[in-house]
Amino acid sequence: MSFFFVLATNAVIVVQPKLLKWAFDGLETSIVVLPEPLKWAFGGLEGEITYWKISFLAALIFGAALVGGALRFGQRQVIQSAARRMEYQLRNDFFTHLQKLPASYYNDVRTGDLMARATSDMNSIRMVLSMGISYIADALIFFALALVIMLDIDVQLTLLALLPYPILAVLIKELGKRVYRYHTRIQEGFATMNTKVQENLSGVRVVKAYTLEASEIEEFEVYNRDFVQRNRDRIRVTTFFFPLFRFLPGLGIAALLWLGGIRVVEDKITFGDFVSFSAYLMMFIRPMITFGFIVNTFQQGAASMERIRRILDVKPEIADGETTRQDINTIHGEIEFRNLNFAYPRGEPILKNINLKIPRGSTVAIVGTTGSGKTTLINLIPRIRQAERGMVFIDGVDIQDIPLQLLRSHIGVVEQEPFLFSDLLRNNITYGVGDANEVEIKEVAHTADLLEQIEEFPEGLETFLGERGQTISGGQKQRTALARAIMIEPKILILDDAFASVDTNTEDTILTRLNEIMEGCTTVLISHRISTVKAADLIVVLENGEIVERGTHEELLAHNGIYAGIHEKQLLQEELEAL
Repeated sequence: MSFFFVLATNAVIVVQPKLLKWAFDGLETSIVVLPEPLKWAFGGLEGEITYWKISFLAALIFGAALVGGALRFGQRQVIQSAARRMEYQLRNDFFTHLQKLPASYYNDVRTGDLMARATSDMNSIRMVLSMGISYIADALIFFALALVIMLDIDVQLTLLALLPYPILAVLIKELGKRVYRYHTRIQEGFATMNTKVQENLSGVRVVKAYTLEASEIEEFEVYNRDFVQRNRDRIRVTTFFFPLFRFLPGLGIAALLWLGGIRVVEDKITFGDFVSFSAYLMMFIRPMITFGFIVNTFQQGAASMERIRRILDVKPEIADGETTRQDINTIHGEIEFRNLNFAYPRGEPILKNINLKIPRGSTVAIVGTTGSGKTTLINLIPRIRQAERGMVFIDGVDIQDIPLQLLRSHIGVVEQEPFLFSDLLRNNITYGVGDANEVEIKEVAHTADLLEQIEEFPEGLETFLGERGQTISGGQKQRTALARAIMIEPKILILDDAFASVDTNTEDTILTRLNEIMEGCTTVLISHRISTVKAADLIVVLENGEIVERGTHEELLAHNGIYAGIHEKQLLQEELEAL
């Protein structure tokens, strides 16, 4: 459809100078002469020139311009719509790919850079898909049609008039190379500046706490100045080339006036031929200037597409594979680590020879000093991190054989620093299920000891949380995240220091309520508080990535090891705080 519009539009455009030829030849000789193919349609125009015939030719030119405009409108509509659809699909593919990448990938990339690729780079690609493709198709078809007619008028005149155009082709190629290089630098500068803004807004409370607003402004000015300078470098290149795109075709017009005038005087071409040839040559100038714009647009798009491609080429490390068992439709919650060893890429081993079996429905607590590998261990359960095959099992099945979507949909995770969305409190609680009724929401809020505070909010569940939930306290954020995890009715519940921001009384209340409603759910919890873990069925002590102690609270106290030492320190701290 788009090709039809481009072809039809340019066909109508190249007809107009022909109509001018017949009109001027008629005025010069007082006789209108038409080509044989057109006599059957416009035979009445032939013969002695009259006011009516001139008016009819003028009306034909006006009509051709009108039809050309309508076709141009249709062409733009079709191409722009197609470009928007392709942009929509590419943007969706890009975002979908980001969702498939493992959490570890985001440790090495900047959020601002990804945002720049998803917005600014996508816009550059859209410009290519819409205006770039439209203009280049327009120009190529016009060149082909007009060139045939110009050669038919006078071969020698055509070759002379178009002599500067090979030089233009060389200039366009050189422009393309430079624009690609400069646009890549511009997008990188934009990503750096974008990252600075994103980090500043995310950490605005820290900035204000340390009164570093002036320092932040100065640093942003440096990034902004660098970004402007990179744009100036590109502008300097384009402003040098674009005047040449006007000057060189002007040489062709000068050659036309010289040789074309001689041809008219020598009666080798008619005055109408000269006028129509001039019109075609003038029409050539616009596409040549457009070619400069096209090259600029295409190279910007190519540079942006390369930046997008680098992300799309990153293969998801954690995904379903050939061994994935699609016959598994649920999990029950038994967890087992067999001779587990784990290290981060290019890093020292974090976990060493871990052997641990967690029965379905039991509660296991993991304690240890900072850096002992507690969080790394629990991240292997929902495959946020991935161990080698044969080391982690759910219900006796290798975790890599369980469909990833199914696995994660049955695991609730509450982190020490939970992330809440800038959305309604209701939507944050129901995030994992999509929707829930009022009774269900209040039940999980009650379990998380959040219901009373929700009822005190003026808007209740309709309370809008700020960025990252900054409008509520740390304890309220943790309890909201806990309610969100409970809402999905998980078979495995992971609590990673999830009570760090609540007092011990609130913690006891929540744990009691969890035990009442989470029957059959396997719970794995990490905490530095002995009060949190003492009721667990099994307590595991990690030290330097190894299990050094395991047992119940009473057994570990009797063992008088690391756990007992932690217990004594906390008792002493409580006594000091009570003084």
